[in-house]
Amino acid sequence: MSFIGNHALSFVLAAGLGQAAVPSQPPSPHTQATFSVSPARVRDWTNRLLAKDPKIRATAEAALVHGAGRSLPLLRRFLTPEHEDLHVVCFDIIQRIGPPAIPLLVDLLKHDWESIRRSAIDELIDLAPHTESIQPALRLALRDEDPIVAGDAARALGALGVRASPSVAALVDTLPHADPYVRIYAAEALASIGPNAARATNALAAALSDLVPGVRWAACEALASIGPAALSAVPQLIEALEDEFLYVRIFAAGALGSIGSKTDEVRKALRAAATDPALRDEAEWALSRIDGVKSGEPVSSLVVPPLSVAPTIPTTALPTGTPPIDWDTGTGRNIVWSVEVGGDTFGRPVVVGDTVYLGTDNATHMNPAYQDDAGVLAAFQAKDGKFLWQDVAPRVERGLREFLLPSTTSAAYVEGNRLYYVTAECQLRCLDSKGFRDGENNGPYRDEVFQDTAAADIVWELDMCGRLGVFPHEATNSEVVPVGDLLIVSTSNGRNEGHTRVPAPRAPSLIAVDKRSGDVVWRAIGAGEHVLHGQWSSPVAANVNGRIQVLFGGGDGWLRAYDAASGHEIWRFDGNPKDARWLPRPGVLSRGSIIASPVFADGRVFVAMGQSPGHGDGPSLIHAISPNGQGDVTGSRLLWTSHEVGRVVGTPVAKDGLLYVGDLGGTIHCLDAATGAHVWKHETDEAIWGSLLLAGDRLYVGNVAGSMTVLRAGRRKQVLGRIEMGAPIYSPPALVGDALYLATAKRLYLIAEKP
Repeated sequence: MSFIGNHALSFVLAAGLGQAAVPSQPPSPHTQATFSVSPARVRDWTNRLLAKDPKIRATAEAALVHGAGRSLPLLRRFLTPEHEDLHVVCFDIIQRIGPPAIPLLVDLLKHDWESIRRSAIDELIDLAPHTESIQPALRLALRDEDPIVAGDAARALGALGVRASPSVAALVDTLPHADPYVRIYAAEALASIGPNAARATNALAAALSDLVPGVRWAACEALASIGPAALSAVPQLIEALEDEFLYVRIFAAGALGSIGSKTDEVRKALRAAATDPALRDEAEWALSRIDGVKSGEPVSSLVVPPLSVAPTIPTTALPTGTPPIDWDTGTGRNIVWSVEVGGDTFGRPVVVGDTVYLGTDNATHMNPAYQDDAGVLAAFQAKDGKFLWQDVAPRVERGLREFLLPSTTSAAYVEGNRLYYVTAECQLRCLDSKGFRDGENNGPYRDEVFQDTAAADIVWELDMCGRLGVFPHEATNSEVVPVGDLLIVSTSNGRNEGHTRVPAPRAPSLIAVDKRSGDVVWRAIGAGEHVLHGQWSSPVAANVNGRIQVLFGGGDGWLRAYDAASGHEIWRFDGNPKDARWLPRPGVLSRGSIIASPVFADGRVFVAMGQSPGHGDGPSLIHAISPNGQGDVTGSRLLWTSHEVGRVVGTPVAKDGLLYVGDLGGTIHCLDAATGAHVWKHETDEAIWGSLLLAGDRLYVGNVAGSMTVLRAGRRKQVLGRIEMGAPIYSPPALVGDALYLATAKRLYLIAEKP
């Protein structure tokens, strides 16, 4: 499931599902009669699931989840036209039930409504490997008249990996499907099966001539996964090295290396490809592989001598001030100004001098002439919210459906007249924030985008996809971390669109760039082929005993520390139990990735495990680690682990010996930083993303329902206020003096005490 897209499900629930009258007590989940489908019981459960009171709804949903298989007849009864208002919540419950719901989902694959079939097959994707025995039903779904169902059936088979070997013939038959969505996922499923899919080689070689570039590069992925048995496809792969689309060329080079043909024709073609900067790394890897040279990560090392002069990092401190604890968006109380900013704003506001910078999308069309989806970095006047200028990242044609979130999630880092940020299209940009011009053609894309809107000059740009072969998954999401003359950023390299494998395992997960030129100084592969989903954690720089370490949470659940100047790995820590499995669904302990940035405070590193919000909340872990080790420190440098926190995607806050954490279950936790002991917790009722701010002794926490909870920081919990903002809050506010600059998904506010 997606990092952003499936959030729609949770938001629908958060918004409320109706106002039916509800009996006072929930039924017991322990009797068969509880889940009967008599008309009276159906009405009773309908009232509970559509109740206005979220606690009544939550109790009813929990009872049905607890009932598991015994709940299925009742849920099946709700998936009918007369209960259409319950369909979304029913599938949420089915997702939480997990494998016991597979028989119901298989039955729903035959439903008359394509929306029901789509939801059923979507749930089955994340239930692998428990779906191994239902491959006949999945193969039948490959022939569904709805291409979304057919394509997702291929995804469900791909999620089984080599277990889907009995379905190779059906996937080969699906490769010529009329819809490219289906063809792409059939090829990706064959890629996940690997060498056992060798019989698909001829069909995949033919797919290298497909009119849709996404099909061509998925076919390259599959041929690479098959390996030497795909030798007959080498001539077509050599031709693909000259494809007009970058990813096709990159994956063709990788496939030639994996197949390992040693012919002069292959070597000549790869040497020619290596002259292209965008192909050089992959082509050189392929040549080394053919020559039998085992190439490892070029910048990894377990023992790094300390530098004689360590690079510097900016001094940061938690903000202080006494902002309001009460305001009202309806009456305007303590609202100095607000402006509409977007449809789905995930970026956090940054205030520098008299300007507020915010990453958002193009829903407000600040340039009326540019109507397309795009990520936007917008600048506003701090005192009154007046729009100043914007920088837009138009969609990049990659030969596939648009698979990146068209909203800027990166925050601006400003140093003098230079502004740095990561665009929604995976470009690291340096802008001249003071040199904006009105109506002039002043940089890439300006002819179309900025004829009527002021825009900052682009000083330089590093396209991490085009230059480094990065394949970002669903969203590019990294803060820009300054270390001396270097900028450290995550590339968001992740899994393919079908979630079956990492298409660019040798592309870097983390890079350091010269802030003056945009040149890459070092790169670290990090998680490589082991990314579970995406990589959305931002790096953090920490001064550990005079050496600057870059702490980076990987998409494989490992926290790695790199030497800031060289990029050499110093130590690494596995945040997952060794026996944990990847289970991308709610309510279960799963192998997780690291999405929240690590926190360094009082000589300790804190790292919280999480998953995409689309997978829901579940049991999870948060660790405290000593950063003074080398190599694998999982067993030697662990200080404590807490099992009482749910999945976390927002960065915790540490102060005065306490650690504040918000999880996807909507709970705010206060932990003792030295021991991990729970001090207190507070329920906000809906998922918390990245919206924690500690301002003096006040803790501000927003959630996806649009509620801002204000608590007194410290060992005794005290709720100071709760304000409804009317739209989801995904990011923390910025504090300037006694004022808050707060962004919801829709608007940007200046909140301050008014006389």
